[in-house]
Amino acid sequence: MIFDLQSIGALELEEAGIFTWNVGADLVFGDSSVALLFDFPFEVSTTGQKMSAYLARIHPDDLPEVALHMHNAIASCGVFSVRYRVRGPANLYRLVASHGRCFRGTERDMTQFAGIIYPVEPTQPIQ
Repeated sequence: MIFDLQSIGALELEEAGIFTWNVGADLVFGDSSVALLFDFPFEVSTTGQKMSAYLARIHPDDLPEVALHMHNAIASCGVFSVRYRVRGPANLYRLVASHGRCFRGTERDMTQFAGIIYPVEPTQPIQ
């Protein structure tokens, strides 16, 4: 689905976003839902940017846990599943859940990380 970013209120977004991260090249690509959640221009999200840009939008209190889960998924070529807060439009934090998996080729530059991220109601417990 293609969104007209001017006509959608970012805080009204309830759709899941799909992302992929080429770990060796350190480029993250996300769809329009990812762009809205992280308050990035759609063009930037779809053409790729450094993981550090995404990490900078994670709440500082949540960042160590997210980084640990990412590291473990990459080291084990396993799964990633965590809830955390993302700073989006109007500098407001929104609770999201993200699930992904690491895939590895024979070379480090072939390591790929793919997943989904979606808004979570704040009334749901963070696990």
